Amino acid sequence: MRGKGSAFLRGAAVLTCGTLLLRLSGILFRSYICVRIGDAGMGLYQLIFSLFALAVTACTSGLGLAVTRLAAEGGGALGTLRRCVLLALSASLLACGALWACSRPLAISVLGSELAVRPLRILACGLPFMACCACLKGWFLAEQRPGVPTAADLLEQAVSIGGGLALLNLLPPLEALMLGSTLGEAASFTLTGLCFLRCAGGRERGRPAPLRGILRIAVPVVSSSFTRSGLSSLENLLVPRGFRLHGAGFEDSLSQYGRMQAVAMPVILFPAALVTSVCQLLVPRLASAAARGDKAAIRATAGRAIRFTLAFSFLVTTLLIVFADPLCRFFFRSAEAGNLLRIMAPIVPLMYLDSVVDGMLKGLDQQLFAFRCNLADSLLRVAAVAVLLPLWGMAGYAAVLFFSEIFNASLSIYRLLRVTELDADPVTWVLLPAVAAALLYYLLVLLL
Repeated sequence: MRGKGSAFLRGAAVLTCGTLLLRLSGILFRSYICVRIGDAGMGLYQLIFSLFALAVTACTSGLGLAVTRLAAEGGGALGTLRRCVLLALSASLLACGALWACSRPLAISVLGSELAVRPLRILACGLPFMACCACLKGWFLAEQRPGVPTAADLLEQAVSIGGGLALLNLLPPLEALMLGSTLGEAASFTLTGLCFLRCAGGRERGRPAPLRGILRIAVPVVSSSFTRSGLSSLENLLVPRGFRLHGAGFEDSLSQYGRMQAVAMPVILFPAALVTSVCQLLVPRLASAAARGDKAAIRATAGRAIRFTLAFSFLVTTLLIVFADPLCRFFFRSAEAGNLLRIMAPIVPLMYLDSVVDGMLKGLDQQLFAFRCNLADSLLRVAAVAVLLPLWGMAGYAAVLFFSEIFNASLSIYRLLRVTELDADPVTWVLLPAVAAALLYYLLVLLL
């Protein structure tokens, strides 16, 4: 048990350091291109990726988790991986063709800008690399080798940023950035594939998991992710429209959207690298414990994860409130983003906890519940955005984000407590971290 615990901690440390580097480099890169193309350009950049996320979800979500779950539970891991890669490749080629064919009507009719046509087509070419790479990363996570996915993600980020910056003087900005992203995906797949060939050489393929078993895990996750991604894309398209109905012009509406999604949210999610890394490693750990029927191990793991996440997220909330303005001025030269960051900081504990709980539920074969919960949340968000933004503008958008996190996290936490039979401990989980965070806030204010 001690060896397994040490391996888990080493894996969490590797994933955390890698994810922190990824997010820090992403923030620095966004700060540069935000100055280069402006808030309105960043808004269009985010909208393009919002549409692209639909295609990504269709061909990457679900199968990577299926590889991790089935390999961790035992069985023919290599045979299962091969079957999942073939499924992912087929889905990605279909998604690539659909996105390429529909790029012009999507850019003109949906995004309102012909500048988005070629960026969408460039991004479509990276889908097969992303789909196959997701399955390979799932196998490495099941093998307790998180260093390979982390290295692949770092290489992808380095190539994406380096390629995008190198091409900015040769191509229009959006095309240069999207081509850099596609080159990064190809580099990540190449590295992961080479590492897989080296690690899996000489192993027996084994009898693969039946197609029905793979689809039982993948289909609910894909359905949930695709539905939520589609509703999220619709929501993102409605946000600039809501700002315009509230009285903003076209450029100003894109600027407001860009400040929230491309400036404030990356800063909020940057510290979440620590909890998301732990979450990735909890899926095979909980799946293995569930396969053994070890309920005590499941409860112990879930309880520690919740306590750690809440203690860390309350600390992050305090730091974001106190240092919102200098952070946004330093990275993005934007005072308005500092106000948004300060407003959104109190929801961080639920946001981080929801992410960790969602990962634990997937490890416990609760993906159908996650699908229903995410679907209800997304439908409510779209309806709220359509109604509240024309009335209240940015204040309405902040209210929607708060309500969404409270709703989704409450359902997920209740389900986890019920499935694991874990007794909630409000004093240790919530009260003590909240009091400590409040004391830290007053201390920092006094010192500063």
